[in-house]
Amino acid sequence: MNWIKRAVLTTLCCAAASAGPITFTETQNGIGSLGGKAFSAPVTIVLTSDTSTITGGSGVFFDIGPATVTVAGLGTATFTDTMEAAVSQGCPCAGISDETTDLSVMFDTNSAFSTYDLSTAIGPLLGESSGNSGLGFSTSMGAFILSSSLNNEEHPATFTAATVGSVPEPATLGLLTAGIALFLIRRRVAG
Repeated sequence: MNWIKRAVLTTLCCAAASAGPITFTETQNGIGSLGGKAFSAPVTIVLTSDTSTITGGSGVFFDIGPATVTVAGLGTATFTDTMEAAVSQGCPCAGISDETTDLSVMFDTNSAFSTYDLSTAIGPLLGESSGNSGLGFSTSMGAFILSSSLNNEEHPATFTAATVGSVPEPATLGLLTAGIALFLIRRRVAG
């Protein structure tokens, strides 16, 4: 009977591994245009994904997901290319990139990113902003172009990652189910 208890406890301990939804938010003040309409306003990009889809290694990590851009006074548009949250621990910097074109849209530099791998909540982290000045990125409202960033001490660029609950990974659920089934079979045979 002791090994059954150990098997169930081991299986339940393994259930602690989990994957879950994560939302990456990059905010900057900038000058540019969205769908041909000029702006000088706060810009927020939000990308939603799942921690189980993170790829990369050796200090560079990516997480692909759908993303939107909101420009104060102009509205919210959805990026039509494949987008990704990205972090480079060597910079150290993190932000949102266009995975299709392999170009950064908006990034922050902050020393906290030197150990960050996109898998947990972080921030909001204030940082020095960067991006590909003047390049257009496809959205549902037309091209999003960030000509320059207008961030300062009063309005710094920020990067945030927020996790919402967690969901057991499929392999963990399989182990948990197998452990419980084994326990019930052994209990029935013993009883």
